Amino acid sequence: MGWFLQDYFLNGVQFYNLFDQAAKNAVEIAELLVQAVNIEEAADRETYFKQIERLESVGDDITHKIYLALDKVIFTPLNRSDIHTLASAIDDVADYIHEASERMFLYNIDEVIPAIKEIADIILKASREIEKSINMLRVSSKGRLILESCRVIKGHERESDQIYYSSLALLFANEQDAITLIKYREILHSLETTTNKCKSATDVLQTILVNSFKFSE
Repeated sequence: MGWFLQDYFLNGVQFYNLFDQAAKNAVEIAELLVQAVNIEEAADRETYFKQIERLESVGDDITHKIYLALDKVIFTPLNRSDIHTLASAIDDVADYIHEASERMFLYNIDEVIPAIKEIADIILKASREIEKSINMLRVSSKGRLILESCRVIKGHERESDQIYYSSLALLFANEQDAITLIKYREILHSLETTTNKCKSATDVLQTILVNSFKFSE
């Protein structure tokens, strides 16, 4: 029985550590995004976009390690499908931040409109809440605190939706250049999708609370 508990504990530490790394990496990517969109000169943003690309690749590696660990270990601290889905959800947040930054770089926009900055700030706030929730996962008594973070993230996602649709309405009403309008619309769509992915991560976390901790409101 001792070997079973030891194996279970070590595997738990391994998965939780990898989740912590993935969530921290997503926050760092979100921080870079906020820094990039608040730079006035378009040419000066490239350094931040390249750093985002590098960290997105780091996130892919962490996700791959989680998938490999699932194939190798017998005992997991959480439901196997939940581990897979949570790893994918965190990776999606990083991927869509990267997509938004790539579009800003490729489209070479001169002016970062307020909505882009506002949604980037929301993404950073939501990413930090995800990281906080992930860090608490290894402690079953933290269920209600995780649930509260999930509520906060969902509030951020609703705020992002409002900014997204309001900014699109303004663009269609005021932007005279069709190509510029399309560029902003695509960037905003990537950013808004990122906040949706943050919300998706909360759905996974809530499922984990029910499946693994027998938690209910």
